[in-house]
Amino acid sequence: MSTTTAGDGGETPGSEVTSAVLAAIRGVLNAGNPSGPVDDLRILAVLGPVLNRTAERAMHGIGRSPVRAAAFARLAEQTYRVAGYAQILAAGACRETDAHTCAEEPLAELNNLLGSGDEFAAGALPLPQDKTVPAGRKPLHRDTADLLKNLLRLTYFQAKHRVDSYERLLPHRGPGGAVREPGFPRLGEILRDAVADPRLIANTAGKLGAMAPALEAQPDPAGSAAELEAVAARAVTDHDAGTVGRMLREATVVLDETAIERDEEAIRPYLGLRFRGKKPTGYQWELTTDAEGNELLTTLADDLNNPRTSSGDRPVPKSGSPSSPSSGPSLSPATGRPPRAIPEWAVDPNLPPGERPREGFTDVGRPAAAPDRDQLPGETSAEANARVRAQRLLQAVLDSIRTGSTAGGTADPAMPMNSRVDMLVMIDYDSLTGASEAPGLTGHGDYLAAATARRLACNAGILPLVMGGNSQPLDLGRKRRFFTKGQKRAIAARDRGCINPGCSMAVNRTEAHHVDPWSQGGQTRVDKGVLLCVGCHSAHHAGHFGIEFIDGIPYVVPPASRDPLRRPVRNWVFHPGSAAA
Repeated sequence: MSTTTAGDGGETPGSEVTSAVLAAIRGVLNAGNPSGPVDDLRILAVLGPVLNRTAERAMHGIGRSPVRAAAFARLAEQTYRVAGYAQILAAGACRETDAHTCAEEPLAELNNLLGSGDEFAAGALPLPQDKTVPAGRKPLHRDTADLLKNLLRLTYFQAKHRVDSYERLLPHRGPGGAVREPGFPRLGEILRDAVADPRLIANTAGKLGAMAPALEAQPDPAGSAAELEAVAARAVTDHDAGTVGRMLREATVVLDETAIERDEEAIRPYLGLRFRGKKPTGYQWELTTDAEGNELLTTLADDLNNPRTSSGDRPVPKSGSPSSPSSGPSLSPATGRPPRAIPEWAVDPNLPPGERPREGFTDVGRPAAAPDRDQLPGETSAEANARVRAQRLLQAVLDSIRTGSTAGGTADPAMPMNSRVDMLVMIDYDSLTGASEAPGLTGHGDYLAAATARRLACNAGILPLVMGGNSQPLDLGRKRRFFTKGQKRAIAARDRGCINPGCSMAVNRTEAHHVDPWSQGGQTRVDKGVLLCVGCHSAHHAGHFGIEFIDGIPYVVPPASRDPLRRPVRNWVFHPGSAAA
């Protein structure tokens, strides 16, 4: 493999200034021998101190100019990206040359040389001669990553990540010496062009590599892999690491619809509520739950901490306060609880009331499935008993939230979740009917296996929201000044949070906003309402960005300072797979 260096015919169009600067540096470094070549490593050695001093001078020259400060930030980021590319190239060079076989003497001399000032950059001292450990003897380092770990004071995993990134992103030699193409050439081009964070590019390539088994199971593995890399390439140049991670997570779900179900199965043995002892800070319990339990607890916490809700503005009751007695219907002699009826919307209207299922439909008050009493592999009898006890305790806590958290009044026996906790579960129509195994989504963005989402969609008190094509919820169609609770839920299911791109405010920290002002004849409809946090709401009214609906989906029209073309875009924080309209 060969590389081209600047000044040797490898310049790109428009690089005259770069070539002139390099020529000037070469002239300074080669003052004693104008006709001889200059080692590019000497240029790298002098660039470090030059960049350091230049950055300090640039900082002093900023003054109070915000434009110069922003330019400084952009240029410094560009320098970091180029340096990240150089780090991966250097790791590849060590891999290609089997540098881990280098003997101790030249490495020790190299450390002294490069740490002793600018003698090497000035050409006063040459690099040590190559010397490797003789064949048959154990080398000083077991592999390239081990060499980089000790040479650069990295952890082994950091060093290994650089070597792996070189193989994933750039052309490299295989075991037989033949040149191999990178696994992710588009990401490699972005790395070379320094248009994105090199760490994000390398991490994204690693995650794409881990998705290989799911890609191999596709009808067209090569086409699916290329399409996924194209999506990732656009993401790393346009979004931050969190959004790229969400996009890859969604892609994993699309490629393998059973991934969420396997995740749920994997965590099931660890579910429970366990007492960890009394500490100076109080009695400590450890809770481990699944997506359903996490959604329930998170929704309750949102409600209790939101001053705008009837729960959030109530005084905290004193511990041990007796609950007010209430009268209710007769209890079932079999269970000691009121009989439960199937929700009206989930039953065939032609089915006589007496034939509709009641007891056991929602299973509130007992586990949905009996805990596994068998011992898991490697588990003692005492550990098995503790696990079952913890799972039963967890179920009791969740059931108490479901049935005992009423904001006021008497519970409806036909609606055991007459609670201040309204749990939202979004599921595609095909998944609801069993035609698809696409996972459901909770109001806080956690995926649920299709079977779990179907079960929750049938539970009384759960708020199922069936989504059509392009995530379009049904409009309740009620015309009034303020959005109804149902309309807000539909808007929340569609937007998932503040719609302003880059804003991470979740549903519970947003307000429903009329796109067309009510005072100017605007209608209170789902397709005329959006979620905005307080800050973005104020920014919109100040004219900092516009809002436009396209096929029933709200898009933000950014200002020309952010996008000269003012292309409508969705918030990638909550919709990682979205692109400009």
